[in-house]
Formats: sequence, C-alpha cells, structure tokens
Amino acid sequence: MEIVKTSEALESQILDDARVKARKVLESADKECVAVRAEWDRRNKEEADRLDAAREAQCAALRQELVSSLPLDFMRTRLSFIQEAVSTALKDLFDSLSPADLSRIIGARLAKAAFAFKGARVAVEFAGMDAELAKRIVRDSLPGVTVETVNPMDEELAAQAGKGVILRTADSARRYRGTLSELASLLLEEHREELVTALFGKDVAK
Repeated sequence: MEIVKTSEALESQILDDARVKARKVLESADKECVAVRAEWDRRNKEEADRLDAAREAQCAALRQELVSSLPLDFMRTRLSFIQEAVSTALKDLFDSLSPADLSRIIGARLAKAAFAFKGARVAVEFAGMDAELAKRIVRDSLPGVTVETVNPMDEELAAQAGKGVILRTADSARRYRGTLSELASLLLEEHREELVTALFGKDVAK
C-alpha cells in the first residue's frame, strides 16, 4: 500500500510540475505574441507612412508636370477667366453698396487728394449718384474746396467710371478720379492674390 501511495504522490508531483511548466510556456508565448504583434503594427505603420509620403510626392510631381506641360493658350485662358471672375465679383460688390457705404468709400478716395485741392475751385462730374450727393461727398472730404459746377459724366465716361466723382480745378491744372473703377484697379494691382484666394480658395494657384 505504501508503494501505491508513493507512486500516486510522484505522479501528482509530475503533473504539477508539468502544469507549472506549461503555464510558463503559455505566458512566454503570450509575451512573444504581444511583442510580435507590436513589431508587426510598427512595421505596418512605417510602411503605410512610407506609401503615403510616396503617393503624395508622386501626386505633387504629376501636378507639377501637368502644370508645366499645359499649353500657353490654356494658361492664358485660365488667367483671363480668373481676372474676369474677380472683376465681376468686385462689380457685384460695388453694385450692392448702400448710399452711405458709397459715400464713405468715395469720400475716402477723395480725401487722399485733399492736399492737392486745398482752397481750390473745382468742377465736379459724377456717375452712379445724384448731384446733391456728389456735392456733399466733395465738400465733406475736401474742406476748403469751392464747388463751382456739378454735372453728370457723359455716357461713355460714366460707363468707365462705374460710380464716383471726378474733380477738376477751374484752371484744369489738376484732375482726380475718385471712382469705383479706379478703386477696383488699385485692388487688383495691390491685392490680387488675396482677392483670388477669397474667391477660389488657396489651392487655385496649384
């Protein structure tokens, strides 16, 4: 009987040792799997980042190649379209101005020339407003100026000016155009990029 018990104890000990070893093997395998999975994820991310960078570089190169290969006529047409679109947008904006905003903008343009007309007698031509408003804008913007005449611009000149006033001294020595067409030209010359970006977005030049 003692031999049987000893055999059972030995068998139990062997099984316990086997369980411990098996558990250690499983734990080691789990750790190795986690490490392998982490390494796999890292390599996948690196490869994805590499592919993204390569794709972006390829797209940029293709975009540049396409732009460089565009026919000159197409580029001219594109630039003409952008110019016309910006000019039309400015015209629509100017057409929507209230009388108060129009007075303020034209007045600010005239005020820039106040030094040249100080104490002068002037003739005023106007478009896009009535004579009384034109006279008031001139008087408010150019203190000390004497307005001798106020007349509407002729049809051709009014079409060019849009809205605004043209000042001329009595001796015709000095002349100044305070018109929205002049303002539009100034904006297109000094702020063209900002206007194009505002209208089409920042990627229009790409």
